[in-house]
Amino acid sequence: MTARGKRIIEVGQNPCQSRLRERKVYLAGKRSADIESSAREFCHAQMIGRLSLQGRAKLDEHRQAGHNLILVTGAPDFLIAPLAEFLGVATIFAAKPEQRDSVYTGALIPPLPYGPGKRELILAHAREMGLDLTGSYAYGDSPGDHDLLEMVGHPLVVNPIRGMARTAQRFGWPVEIWK
Repeated sequence: MTARGKRIIEVGQNPCQSRLRERKVYLAGKRSADIESSAREFCHAQMIGRLSLQGRAKLDEHRQAGHNLILVTGAPDFLIAPLAEFLGVATIFAAKPEQRDSVYTGALIPPLPYGPGKRELILAHAREMGLDLTGSYAYGDSPGDHDLLEMVGHPLVVNPIRGMARTAQRFGWPVEIWK
């Protein structure tokens, strides 16, 4: 295997996966109001109770230090918005499903908040807000977070999946397991 091929596999830049991430076919033809209502219920019933105490404590530390909190995820915005609201995070970058006449098309609006898309979104936000990323913190668990972690001064890999522990070791990033 070539070095480039190995890097693609390790940091999640597989072109087939990228094409799949551009679509959310399960949403096609569904009314956004119905999905958003169900997502809010799901978030409150299933997600909030599963948040790690360490993660919430870390958010509180950053908040007390006066840091800007930003949630960046490849998950759909309708699922993440209620979570961000609960956590008190005002700025989110999440996958934005395309809509026509309040009905989802099944496509996502670029840039996708995954891999290089996360980098693009955060760099644009940092420029707009005058943020210094060398003093910034980022948390990630998977190869899709590699670009984000690489651009900040304080990266942390949490509960690594899909080879991310090896990537963290290679780049000298700390790893923590949060329960």
